[in-house]
Amino acid sequence: MKAYYYGVLPFVFLLCSCALEGGVPGPAGGYVFYDKGEYSGGWRYLECAPEDNNYSFGGYEDWYLPSVKELKWMRDNLYKKGMGNFKNGSYDVYLSSEEGSYVKFRDGDVTTYLYTYTRYTRTVRKF
Repeated sequence: MKAYYYGVLPFVFLLCSCALEGGVPGPAGGYVFYDKGEYSGGWRYLECAPEDNNYSFGGYEDWYLPSVKELKWMRDNLYKKGMGNFKNGSYDVYLSSEEGSYVKFRDGDVTTYLYTYTRYTRTVRKF
């Protein structure tokens, strides 16, 4: 395990699997949920906003709607561990950036059929 420091906030990651040990705070105050292991394309880590529907938070305006893959990483590395302030009920459904696709956080299923589900959004940013 290695510790990385951004300002005064410690980041602890498992480098071999690119999975997080915990939802450490990101530079914008969100929850870091993914480490791809190296900087490429101008980024290495992903953080999600600390609450639903935030498109500008922590002084940063580069938040965006996550892909299905990013939502699944968020689900596995935060939601399943009880971190990230996600909705917790029978229908925890989050909208992806992929047209008409949603991820049900409760079971991880990807769906496009949502008549009665309440849908949420949780933005992410790269750094």
